[in-house]
Amino acid sequence: MSRISIKIVGAQGQGVNSVGEMCAKGLKRAGYCVFGEREYMSVIMNGHSSYQLEISNEKVRSAQEKSDVLVTFNHHGIKNNLRDLIEGGVLLHQTPQWKFGEEDQKFIDANSIKVIYLPTEEILKKLNAKPVLGNVLITSVVWSLIGRSSDELKEMVRERFGHKKDLLELNFKCIDEGTQLIEIEKLVLPEPDDCWKSQLLITGSQAMGLGAIHAGCRALFGYPMTPASPLLTFLADIQGESKMLVKQAEDEITAVQMMVGAMHAGTRAMTATSGGGYDLMTETISLCGISETPAVIVLAQRPGPGTGLPTWTAQGDLLMAVSAGHGEFPRVVMSVSDAEDSFSLMMDAFNYAEEFQIPVTVLTEKQIAESLFTIDALQVRGDRLQVRRGRLVDGDGLKLLRASDRYDPDAPDGVSARWLPGSDAPTYCAQSYEHNADGSFDESGENATAQMEKRMKKMKGLKRVLPEPELWKVNSEKLIVNSDFSGEIDVLVVSWGSNKNVILDSINDESVAYLHYTYLWPLKTEKLVELAAKAKKTVLVEGNAQGQLGMLIKQECGLEFDERVLKFDGRVSVPLQLIS
Repeated sequence: MSRISIKIVGAQGQGVNSVGEMCAKGLKRAGYCVFGEREYMSVIMNGHSSYQLEISNEKVRSAQEKSDVLVTFNHHGIKNNLRDLIEGGVLLHQTPQWKFGEEDQKFIDANSIKVIYLPTEEILKKLNAKPVLGNVLITSVVWSLIGRSSDELKEMVRERFGHKKDLLELNFKCIDEGTQLIEIEKLVLPEPDDCWKSQLLITGSQAMGLGAIHAGCRALFGYPMTPASPLLTFLADIQGESKMLVKQAEDEITAVQMMVGAMHAGTRAMTATSGGGYDLMTETISLCGISETPAVIVLAQRPGPGTGLPTWTAQGDLLMAVSAGHGEFPRVVMSVSDAEDSFSLMMDAFNYAEEFQIPVTVLTEKQIAESLFTIDALQVRGDRLQVRRGRLVDGDGLKLLRASDRYDPDAPDGVSARWLPGSDAPTYCAQSYEHNADGSFDESGENATAQMEKRMKKMKGLKRVLPEPELWKVNSEKLIVNSDFSGEIDVLVVSWGSNKNVILDSINDESVAYLHYTYLWPLKTEKLVELAAKAKKTVLVEGNAQGQLGMLIKQECGLEFDERVLKFDGRVSVPLQLIS
């Protein structure tokens, strides 16, 4: 794959994201697939942050370890990120009279790094422009370096500031100044492909919000907690158009209980949180287990324990999601991997929650929630076109109900009839105590056994209907999914979540197979066991310290992996040489 990587670094509040997002938008319009990745510290201002753009005319899903261009807003970027450049890379810095240390100069000389000083303050002073216009100036320099026309950049600026003539002219002057600064040989981008022009540029959180709307979700109750906050913010911003109720509760306990109340009353609702917030929600998740109330909880992962690294990424909450809440009860735990998943899987989450009357936890990660993806226009096919509410009874069916139908222990697959409060039907009791068929309190051993067995029968039904893990491989230099793998398997890679993106960007060998898990509980292992028997080597890749999916796999089928690649420093995985 031919690609260019640009990394922009500086203090939070300096406009690092603005430059990255403007470049991403322009490059997508020019016919490139773009992937954007943010990293930042957990302070509001002045913490060191970065925005990395990957640009290609082919599908690109993840960021490289090294960049072709490094743009620094301050001297901390020079000191911290100089070695992120590839050999022959370009450093664009804005620190006047900067003197490189001996080791840095050796690195620059040894790797033929081109160093360019951008006199941003001097240019803005000459133009009588405010510091905020420095972002447009810097963007124009980067734009020029990659050989793009200034007219493309001016068109984007015109769209934003066309109603402000004076500001528009000043922006144009900044662009003209910036495009004249670069005298070195321009970087050569691959040839553009018009297929990318019609695609969407969207974050995982935005896609997930749109997916929830498509799934018929009419209410989001939440409390801000990075990296779940972008979903709350996005849906709040568009609630005038979506007509969805978006409510910021006073804490996570209130948020999850408001969601459960809405679901019990018949409104599709959800909540979203991160590690510590999910901890607070677990008692209510257990309540859903015994009352058989549908629930959808988005768990946006970040490194723990405790507050941990609150603005970084991780996959450390899988075991928590699988076991959260006291006692035993059925549930689904599923994980998105990119913006497309974040949209399409929300319908699955709500459908499974209602069909099986269980809590469903949807795992995402900071890396997915805040990264910028280039994807096909959001389309829904097959079962994901349908809102399936399971055994929800309404209309004439209500007249045939008995109160004891609600928790009937003889219900098929453990899923009994459900009807909404206020319906013209017999009354039942929905509560957290163990109960008999009509929901009445019953502590007898015989009843406890019957009701537990009723609920746990749902796990067998779930295993029958949940999709198998996806099998990816290279065939004639193209990635294909879910076809027969009849040839030899030198390496079988197994993983979940955002790792899918870096693994698919890394595979280029037809003897390598990748098995990707979306549905993590209940866990289906038959396909894995069959493929592992063919493979010369099995490799587990996870963003946690224990190999949590590996632990569940061993628990379910006894399989041990030959190698494990575990990353748990809060940073994003990089392409893996062992699977190339």
